[in-house]
Amino acid sequence: MARVVTLLNLRTWARQLSDTENDDSITDAELTALANRHYPEVYDLLIEAGPPEFFSSSTTVSVTTGTIAYALQADFRALLGVYVHESTDERRPLMPMPEGSRGQYKAPTQSVTVTLEYLPAAGTLSANGDTVDGVSGWEELIVARMSRDVMVKLEKDPSIVMATIAGLENRIKNRSKNRDRGQPRRITDLDEAYVTAPWGWTGGSKLGCYRLRAGNIEFYEPLWRYP
Repeated sequence: MARVVTLLNLRTWARQLSDTENDDSITDAELTALANRHYPEVYDLLIEAGPPEFFSSSTTVSVTTGTIAYALQADFRALLGVYVHESTDERRPLMPMPEGSRGQYKAPTQSVTVTLEYLPAAGTLSANGDTVDGVSGWEELIVARMSRDVMVKLEKDPSIVMATIAGLENRIKNRSKNRDRGQPRRITDLDEAYVTAPWGWTGGSKLGCYRLRAGNIEFYEPLWRYP
């Protein structure tokens, strides 16, 4: 990660920006609450600007015979990719279950390992040393939003800070999307067999697709397949 700052940094900078360094009415607990309010907002902006893989995590799921549903990670926010292990060094992507086709699939009949690549949710800041990754100075937007709220509470004019917030939001939108220039301008067509044909897989594992449902990820095999 590129630029890590602590919760203590965020609180200190927010006090400086709002000119409340010596104001006892603004407590550390209040600033911590503001940091936890605005950190997820800025995190979402960074993910939207892309590439989301910059923030991704991965985990493995041990799929067992007869079991469809497996609990997602506690910090799960959004799914990026699902890959079944065909061998020690081969991964096959799994696609979502086509809509309305549950009747074409059954529970797994073998034990396999699946890797999930996902976006974690923004963490909660509590200790002074807890950190956020500002990537390229974008933690300043968290600080600016914290300072705005403090100034509004104290009935100060937040217009200068509001201008700073607008400038930082535009900077994120205009620059962060260019961090990965190697991707195609348009989405490439997926192999139709992965999406629509439950009999199209002939690899070592029999898993055909997955489905997100009720806080779980579910894995299915097709009712029929080529040998």
